[in-house]
This record gives sequence, structure tokens and C-alpha cells, in this order.
Amino acid sequence: MEKADVRVSEKLSEAYTLPSWLYTKPEVLEVEKREIFSKTWQYAGHVSQFKKPGDYITTEVADRPVIISYGQDGEIRAFFNVCTHRAAKLAEGEGNKAVFSCPYHAWTFRLDGSLHRAPNMNGVENFDHNDFCLKKVKLEVFESFIFINLDPNAPSMSSQFPELFQHVKKHDLGSFKRTRVRETICKSNWKIGIDNYLECDHCSIVHKVLVSVLDLNQYEMKMFKNYSYQGTPLKGMTGDFGLGQGGRYYWLYPNTWFSFDPGPANLSIHQSIPIDHKTTKYVYTTFFKTDEISKEEEELMAIDELVRKEDLDICEVVQKGIETGAYTQGRFSLTENCVHQFHLLLQKDLESLLPLQKVDTTTAL
Repeated sequence: MEKADVRVSEKLSEAYTLPSWLYTKPEVLEVEKREIFSKTWQYAGHVSQFKKPGDYITTEVADRPVIISYGQDGEIRAFFNVCTHRAAKLAEGEGNKAVFSCPYHAWTFRLDGSLHRAPNMNGVENFDHNDFCLKKVKLEVFESFIFINLDPNAPSMSSQFPELFQHVKKHDLGSFKRTRVRETICKSNWKIGIDNYLECDHCSIVHKVLVSVLDLNQYEMKMFKNYSYQGTPLKGMTGDFGLGQGGRYYWLYPNTWFSFDPGPANLSIHQSIPIDHKTTKYVYTTFFKTDEISKEEEELMAIDELVRKEDLDICEVVQKGIETGAYTQGRFSLTENCVHQFHLLLQKDLESLLPLQKVDTTTAL
């Protein structure tokens, strides 16, 4: 007789992983969009993308379209990319506009989201322009990085991620320049990529080129309430290494990580964005301190591409294995603290979907 799935225990040494069906059932993703992605801070852009009033970019969170615009008053704001007349999308891509004009009935909206003109509403009784402004989305600029949250009551970035970037703040993160954006498709559930990123047990096996220059004997990790940190210096360096003299990696729950890799001063933001329950879009945004890409920076990006391909390949292998049905739940090694934290956070947010029993340490699955 098969044993029932059990909850992820708070105690790492006895904990089982989340059950495999959370990685294979399409209905799980719909709950995740509602209970996780719609209530968490999502990276949306960088202040360098907004140079003059009217500049805008568009994005999506949990399948909901969003506009981020730079107002005449110098304020960066976010709105749902939805006309308040008949719900058509207002803009695509990025660019510069004096007003946002709906392609359906030509309603126009100012950069601050207020309704400018509603040409087909002449003569309508009790029509108040203020009732039809664009719906705001919560936005914060954190260390020059733009985050948005669909939950209007979401706690601030600073309260959710205290001491974030504590190792690298002194290097003036605002001076980084957005250099390159790459997207790839991985045929695996979005959580598999996060599981992979949050442990380095696989590094010496999968990432031989990267590991050859790192001192894994000094590898450290630290967990906070809603994020975690991993880091290790280059061989010959100490734990108090400078920018580019090792790797520092910050993961923000649920699906974003900031990587400061060995090499010239750099930052890469990785986003794991679910397309469906077994397909994920990875978005990689690379930043350097210089405007022109140097030979050393090109070499770094080539290494990054290699590491990303190695991770993508192994994630797709894992997805295929999970879909066989031969795997139900795994166990954590004592070095998988960050993955364990991720699973506990998911378990908490997916409580309504997870009526699991507590682990019985006297028996095994």
C-alpha cells in the first residue's frame, strides 16, 4: 500500500520535499498565480530605462498586463494595462508617448493614469472622469531596480527583504548599466529551476568550468524571512571578497535572483516566469558598470550562457523524471537549506491546496 504524501517538516534533517504532483498538475499553477505571483514583489525594470517624460515599458505578472510610465513630474508609476472603458490593452512593448490612447474607442489617459479624453461619452449623465482613471499597481524603486506588486496591501520591499544586498551595497548598485536581455524557454515547471538555483550540491558535477575557479570550501549560505543568500570567493580570496572576486547570489521569493558573478563588475537578474505547468520562460538581464562591452565582459557573458544552458538541460531532465510517476517525494541533504526554505514558503502559501499529514519519523515513504 502506498503511503500518503507528507508535509515539509520545519526540521531539515527529517524533512521530505514537496510532493511531485505540485510540479505536474496544471491546476496547481492557477493557484500559484493567485496565491503567490499576484501577492509578491516582481522585478519589472531598471531606472535607466526611463530617461524622459513619456518613456514607458510594459510587462505581465500572473497573466495581467501592466504599464510602467515616467510622468511629467518625474515619478515612475505602474498601472494595469487595461482601458477603463471596455478593457482593451492600451500599449505594447516600450517607447515614449505623451498620452496612452486606447486602440478600441480612442479613450486617452495621461502619464499619471488620469483620464484625458473619452470622445464617445458626450452627453452621458453623471459621467465623472475621476471614476475612470487607470487602476494603479503598487511600485517601488529599490536600489535603482523597479519592482511591482499586484497586491495593493503588500508590505514594502524594505520590510520584506531587510538587509538585501548587504554584501554589495557599497559598490553603488545605481551606477550599473542595463546591457543585455536574453530569454530562453525551459521545458520544466518553474519551481524546478528555483530548486536547482538554491543548492550547489550539483555545481561540481554540472558546472565544472565555473567551479574550477571558485573556492567551494568557503561556500556560505544565509536565510532570511523571504530571501536567501549564497556566496563563495575565487580561489585565493577570502570570504570578504570584492565585486567580481567571487560569486554572490541573492534569491527573492518566489522567482527572482540577483547574481554577482566572478569577473568584471557585473550583475545578472534572473526571472523564472511560468508559461504553463511544465514550461518556463527564463529572462536574464545583464548589467555592467561600463557603456561599451569589453572583451572581459563578453567572456563573462559566454560563461554565463554556458552555466545557464547546463542548468536548463538538467531541469528538463528532472521534469521528465517527475512526469514518469516513479517519483513522489524526495529528501533534503543537510546542505540544501535554501531549497528547504523555499519549500516551506510554498507550503505556507499553498496551504489550501496541501492537506498533507505531518511526517511520521518512525516510518519511511
